[in-house]
Amino acid sequence: MNFQQLPHGRGSQLTVSNESGRAVEEADSRHFSPESGGEDSPLRAMLFNYLNLALKHRKLIAAFAGAAVLAGLVVTIITPRVYSASTVVKIDRAAPKVINSQIAQADGSGDPQFYQTQYELIRSRSLAERVATTLNLAQSNFLEGGQGSLWSQSGDILTDAERDPDVIKKRQREAVSVIMENLVVQPVTLSSLVRIRFSSRSPQWAQRISLAVAENYERSTLDRRFGASQHARNFLDERLQQLKIKLQDSEKQLIVYAQQQGIVEIDAKTPVANATLVGLQKSLSEAVTERLKFEQLWIQAQGIDGLELPQAQADRVIQSSRERLAQLLANYQDKLSVLKPAFPEMVALRAQITEVERQLRSHVEMVKEGIRSQFEAARAQEQAIQEKLDEVKAEVLEARGRSIEFTILAREVDTARTLYDGLLQQFRELGVSGDVDTNNISIIDRAEVPQFHDSPSLVKNLLLALLLSLILAAATIAVLEALDDTFKTPEDLEEGLGVAVLGVAPILAAASDKTPLSEVLGDVTSPLSEAFRSLRTALQFTTADGAPKSLLVTSSRPGEGKTTTAVCLAANFAQLGMRVLLIDGDLRNPSVHRLLSLDNAVGLSNFLASSTDSSKLTQSCMIDGVSVLTTGPLPPNPAELLAGPRFVSLLTTAVETFDMVIIDGPPVMGLADAPIIASVAAGTLMVVECGGTRRAIVRDALRRLHFARARLVGALLNKFDPGAAGHTYGYSYAYAYGSNSYYTYGPPPKPALPET
Repeated sequence: MNFQQLPHGRGSQLTVSNESGRAVEEADSRHFSPESGGEDSPLRAMLFNYLNLALKHRKLIAAFAGAAVLAGLVVTIITPRVYSASTVVKIDRAAPKVINSQIAQADGSGDPQFYQTQYELIRSRSLAERVATTLNLAQSNFLEGGQGSLWSQSGDILTDAERDPDVIKKRQREAVSVIMENLVVQPVTLSSLVRIRFSSRSPQWAQRISLAVAENYERSTLDRRFGASQHARNFLDERLQQLKIKLQDSEKQLIVYAQQQGIVEIDAKTPVANATLVGLQKSLSEAVTERLKFEQLWIQAQGIDGLELPQAQADRVIQSSRERLAQLLANYQDKLSVLKPAFPEMVALRAQITEVERQLRSHVEMVKEGIRSQFEAARAQEQAIQEKLDEVKAEVLEARGRSIEFTILAREVDTARTLYDGLLQQFRELGVSGDVDTNNISIIDRAEVPQFHDSPSLVKNLLLALLLSLILAAATIAVLEALDDTFKTPEDLEEGLGVAVLGVAPILAAASDKTPLSEVLGDVTSPLSEAFRSLRTALQFTTADGAPKSLLVTSSRPGEGKTTTAVCLAANFAQLGMRVLLIDGDLRNPSVHRLLSLDNAVGLSNFLASSTDSSKLTQSCMIDGVSVLTTGPLPPNPAELLAGPRFVSLLTTAVETFDMVIIDGPPVMGLADAPIIASVAAGTLMVVECGGTRRAIVRDALRRLHFARARLVGALLNKFDPGAAGHTYGYSYAYAYGSNSYYTYGPPPKPALPET
């Protein structure tokens, strides 16, 4: 077999491959674009993503939930039982008032400040101290949370050593603190009702404390009202006595001053002067208004043409003169068109016009003079009224000066009498209302001894424990997913790398005693066989001419299943009746000969290092239609041999002789062999181990292949676990590969040979 160059050139073939691959990817992207509705909505995708995560980590979630249920049961069992009792009271904004032998109910409108104050009074320390003192809690079993019988108020359970006053005061403070901590005030919405709830390990104490708080709150409100009423009565009585004495002194001083000044009645001495003063002030105001009006007219008459004055326009003589003048001017203009101005008739007509104009100006001046005269008269009248007003003011001020002291004394008498009468009326009303024993606080429902405990609640504890377990499980899953940067699903591979996933090869069951190759060759209905047939079909659509003539199968690191993939692909293409050449291109760690139980004495290294004919180096294997070229002896310089011209010549001859050439290449990372082979192969398939290879390593491997100008046709997600990936993939694989029936092309595959 002679080595010849490709007739159409490697570059042109690769160009077709790249363009067809891009065309397929663009068609796929258009088919599954969001605008065409091929993809799910973001919300649906997010929900399925969360569902997949939950099913993927279902064992972890179940473990957290089981531990939470157990913890909830333990907490419920060891937690002491707590009982609650409630007393319902009604709080009005004011107590009912007795008015004219009728009871006026308090206004029920809401006042947030008022009711909030009442709630704080119920929760106050003073009320708790009052309850503790009333029930003698310091000397009862209240602090011990006693069950069963209650001690009376006079009961004493303390020993002689505990009767010390300091001990009793300490127990009293502790009892007050317990009441305040376990007391809850619950307003009833849209009403003036309030529930006073108290919780205790003793149902009897819960009922007794709740009722005692309500009763003491009612009594304390009455005490505050009575105390405030009594204090107000004492204060008003004292002020009444003081005002009474002051009123008597003021009346005496007023009488003495009136006798000394000879004043009988202050209002009788100045009625005429006051009336005159008021009249003059009114007249002065009218005079000023009149003067301002005429002054404005006079200023207007001086500043404008007299004919524009309202008085001139209303004057009949002026209006008649203006009409006469207009007629003469019109007649003059009419005759001027036929007669000259020097004509006697025109001269006479002009003289008439001049005379009418003079008369008109004379009448206008008379109107202006009239306005000026009215202005002067108004100003003189204003001055006269002002002078008379000043005289009357002086008389009134003189009279008032003599009666100032009398007025002051009279005002003091009136003020003292008004204050005295008002306080006396309030004192009488307070005395009547204080005698009526009414309260704005009333107990509606008295607390009863509770029959069932409020806490702990098994259902609430279990629900809370489950909620906390779900939160912890979600946080743990989030941390695990954040730390795990491997590829789990085809979507992860496509979104993370931007590479089309051509196939997904599932992992074999842990209990299976078969190898992947024996599974593919021996059971054509297995999911693994179906996966490689799907990969073969996808490769046939990567270029316009079908599958690439020469295909490199590589991975980013060892152990990802590239050798098994290459062998299984060769077997699948051979099932179609194609002649396939499988080349083991890993000159550092070959494994094809071990997988197919072949001799590796001679092979690819011999061809690359010498002029040996490649046809003498190929071997047949257990798979019909597949020829294998093993690596042969491992050379010291694999990269230099692969970069030489003989490897290109080998591919050129192989693609002419065989229908398909598949190269099992070395890993990409750390070695230069894979990029060299990828640069001359018509296509490159990247094998990625599901859940085993970090994303950064795969990205670096793809970057190296890109720099080598490799024609990457797609990727294979190998060792895929549908159950671990989530609900969607588990269902899809169970549905797609669970049936025994299948469709395939070509002759039935031969049973797998025994493993060696």
